[in-house]
Amino acid sequence: MSDTLTNCASLAAAGPAAHSRGTGNNAEPRLRPTWPVLLTVIAGLVVLAIAEAAIARDFHSNPWLLSWIPATCCVTNDCCWEIGERELTPLPNDAWQVVSTGQIRKRTDWSPDGKFYRCACDYDLASRHWVRHQGANTRCIFVPMRSAGRNESPARTAKLQTAMR
Repeated sequence: MSDTLTNCASLAAAGPAAHSRGTGNNAEPRLRPTWPVLLTVIAGLVVLAIAEAAIARDFHSNPWLLSWIPATCCVTNDCCWEIGERELTPLPNDAWQVVSTGQIRKRTDWSPDGKFYRCACDYDLASRHWVRHQGANTRCIFVPMRSAGRNESPARTAKLQTAMR
């Protein structure tokens, strides 16, 4: 009642051919990953990653913003846009108030083109998308350097004017 696969005496009697894999009728096929298959899978993943970045740039309302606004500002979700100077009120210590929401935010960075930008979105659970609108939570503010002096504290402005005389 013993099987040749479990009976050591039978294996010894069968000879060395029964010990080697792939020989005999009861041998299990051995699956080996091959280098070409592995390289093809890796190449496919790389192509998908590159395509995703290219598609994101094609469908963004202003792809140039992706080059200088950090992802933490939600720029990849198309949540950043140019605003008018009157949509922000300068406050002391490099803070700005968003007129439409009343939020006060520190300047995130300077805008490279001399324009004002605001990044603000809310996530809509129903549509499962980020929605950009005037009342949305402001994440980042970018102001031109020309407006830097507008929001200095009065004491610092007076000190600078005195030093320039």
